[in-house]
Order: sequence, then structure tokens, then C-alpha cells
Amino acid sequence: MSKKYLFPILLLMVLSLQAQQEGQVLPMTESETQIEETFIDGNREKLLGNWEKAVVKFKEVLEKDPKNDAASYELARVYEALKDTDKAIAAGKNAIEWNPANPWYKYYLAELYQKVDKDKEAAELYGQLVKMDPHNEGYYFKWAYYLVRASQPADAIKVYDQLEKMIGINEETTRHKQTLYLGMGEYKKAGKEVKELIERFPKNVAYRHLLATFYDQTGDKEKATATYQEILKLDPNDARAKIALADDNKGTDDIKFLNALRPVFENPETDIDTKIKEIIPYVSRLAETGDKNLGNTLLALTSLLETVHPNSAKSHSVLGDVLFYNGQPDRALEQYKKCLDLDHNVWAVWDQVLFIYADKKDFQNLVKTSEEALDLFPNQATAHYFNGIGYNGLHKPNDALNAFQQALIMSTKNPPLRFNVLRQTGESYYQLKKYPQAENSLNEALKLNSKDIAVLERMGDVQYQLGKTNDALLLWQKAMEYGGKSELLQRKVLEGKLVE
Repeated sequence: MSKKYLFPILLLMVLSLQAQQEGQVLPMTESETQIEETFIDGNREKLLGNWEKAVVKFKEVLEKDPKNDAASYELARVYEALKDTDKAIAAGKNAIEWNPANPWYKYYLAELYQKVDKDKEAAELYGQLVKMDPHNEGYYFKWAYYLVRASQPADAIKVYDQLEKMIGINEETTRHKQTLYLGMGEYKKAGKEVKELIERFPKNVAYRHLLATFYDQTGDKEKATATYQEILKLDPNDARAKIALADDNKGTDDIKFLNALRPVFENPETDIDTKIKEIIPYVSRLAETGDKNLGNTLLALTSLLETVHPNSAKSHSVLGDVLFYNGQPDRALEQYKKCLDLDHNVWAVWDQVLFIYADKKDFQNLVKTSEEALDLFPNQATAHYFNGIGYNGLHKPNDALNAFQQALIMSTKNPPLRFNVLRQTGESYYQLKKYPQAENSLNEALKLNSKDIAVLERMGDVQYQLGKTNDALLLWQKAMEYGGKSELLQRKVLEGKLVE
């Protein structure tokens, strides 16, 4: 039986036990028997999902027993299923009014209030639940949660204080209170919360990190540095503290900062994610600038990463990225392959491998690798695109067109990729000497980028093949105006004819 429908049966059992405890069990009257039967019928219809029939049954119960809290509660649940929240709330409130000692009714109504953003009302109910069961920690957290949603953070802090009197100072309540104090601009109180946590657990490094982060957030670098130094006294190998101190000392010298990370990268106990997180912004900068000094410094660190974590796909991936952006695609390719040997489910690495093969014009490997990638990522338009490039390079235009057709279907929301697919589709048709189809594809490409030199030149070739020599010459000239400098293009313009 689903837990969702367990409560009504349990409720009946509880009511029965209460009756037995309160006195001798009396025989049920005919009217009471009818009410019970109707209530059971209502629950059966509810279990079957016959919501409207269930409403009728529970209303019948309430007509005969106007303050039947169990029927009103079940009616609330049915109205909720029918998405009539107002009626559900009204029925839920009636159940509480007629039986205020039942905590389930209040819990249900509080959750119902959340759905309609009545957070203040939900908070009031959890306040009542705490009074009913002051040792239920979950009630306190919910109470505070709804107070925060109701824009009453100070009251939420009081709830956490009340909870701490019962269970003592702990990380969860401290974090909540600190966050609330920060939001209220009460920075001293926010810091005091963490300090009290450290006083209680002086050897817990994590709490000192919490304090150091607080100082960083509030701009107190001096105290943050002092806290990180205290952490290193407790744990000389703490990577986060070492990184933070290196960051403090770097100033504007990124190279100095990266070199200061070397001890962290040499430590096999420091997890690889912590290390990579620190250098990713610099790898991105290398991709944008191609800065050789930055590239060489990153190369030293990522090579160290591979040495310390040889069985991690991430170490080979990030080293591959640094090598690639440092102008060493062949060595990058080796690292990407090692990465895929360890974890072949990373599309971004496949993408880089395919790009390198395409750039090297290694069409045999491009076809082979793109088909391996497609076995894993059949819905990646880029994989189909590279597959087509490979077949075009191997002079198998029909196979290329099959790949480009798939890529076109998948690239409707990716204009740059769609442009490239259309350009290559035109190339396939040109190889097949299907010049009208080539013209159509290249025209569609030019709608996306009217100044692409390669497309303009190839469109000129197509026009020449179609006997439109004047149009061809104009397109070749336009390609030169936009920066085309190939010897073939210059000859086409000078001689006024197709040269291949």
C-alpha cells in the first residue's frame, strides 16, 4: 500500500484505541455505522482516483456529522488532487479547528500553504507543532524556513536559538544563523556565530574554514589570512588554506600565484577537483589570449597533475586543453585519447579530438573516431558534421551527405554549426557535380554569413559550372574584397575562368 494513503487507516485505528482507553467500548448506533461506511466508501473512491465521487462521500459524512475532522481532512486532500486549493485549505482549517490536537492536520495544511506562498500562515502552524512536540528537531527547521520565506529572518534566528538550547550549538544551525545575519547586515553577529562553533570544536578545521570564508566575504583579508595560518598549524597539508594564502600573496602576478600552487599539486592527498578548480579560469584565459608565459606555467602544473593522478581522466583532459591552447595539438591529442581510455563518456573531449583530426586533415581517423563517438552520442549534431567532413575528405560525398542530413536536422537552433553544415553540404554536391543542389546549399549558407570567403569562392565555382561566368567572376571578386588571398582565387579573378 502506498504511504500516501496509509494515514486514514492509521487514523481510524488510533480513534478506536482512544475510545477503548477512554472507557468501555459501546456498541455503534445505526447512524454511526452508516457514517463509518460512507467514510470508508469515500476513501475507496479516493484510492481509485475517483475524486468527484470521493467529494460526494466525504460531504455526506459531514452532513450527518458536521464536525467530523477526519472527513474534513480527507476532503482537503481530495480538493488538493482536484487542484482546488482554496477549498482544500478551508477543509484543512476545519479539520484543525475540530481536532487541534492532531499534528498531522497542521503538518498537511502548512505544506498546502507553501504551495500558495502563504508562508506566514505555514510558519504559525509549525510554531504550534513545536509547542505540541518540543523535541522534534524537524519542526524547528521547518518553522525557521517558513519564517525566512515570510521575510522574518530575526524571528527565524530566535527559532534556531531555541533549538540550540535543546540540542546545543552545531554546524547546521550556525550556518543558517550566520547566513541570516549576513543578509541582515549584522556582520559582527555573523562572525560571532562561527567563533562560538570553533570554541566548542577547536580542532575542527572545517569550522575555521567557515570563519576564513566569512572574513573573505566581508573583505577582512588580514583576519582571513590569520585564520588560514591557524588552519595550517592544525593541518600543514591543508590544500584550501595553502591555495588561499597563495592567492593572498599573488597581487596582480598570476604567474607567481600559479607557481605557488606547486606544493598543492605535488600532494597526492589533495583531491584533483580542488586542484583543477583553481586553474580552470587560467586555462580559459590561455584559450582567449594564447599567452606563452601563462601557457608554459600551466603546462608545468598540469604535467604535474598527470604525474600525481595518472589514473584520472580529468588530469589528461586538462593537460590536453593546455597543450592544445599552447599550440601543441599532436601532444594534446595523445592526452585526450588517454582521457577517453579512462572515461569515454565525456563529449567535450570527443569534440576536441574530432576538431584536431579535422584540422590536421586526417580524414581516415576523423571518420573512424566520429563513428565511435556517434555510437555513444547519436544525438550530437557536431559528431555527424565531423563525420561528413571526413567522408568529404575521403571523396565519398554520398556518405558525407547522409551525415550532413542528420546534422542539419539537429542544428536548427545552432546557426554557426548550421552554416558549416550547409557549406560542407554544398561541397559534397560539388564533388558529385550536382551544381543546382550545391547552389541551393551554398545560398542557404550565405543567408547565415554573407561574407564567408570560402563559401563565396565555391559559389563562384558553382556559377561557372552552371555557365554563369559573369556571376562567377563577381563572386570571386567579392571573396577577394573580403580578404581572400589564395593563389587559385587570384588566378580565377585574373583569368576570368575556373582554375582547380
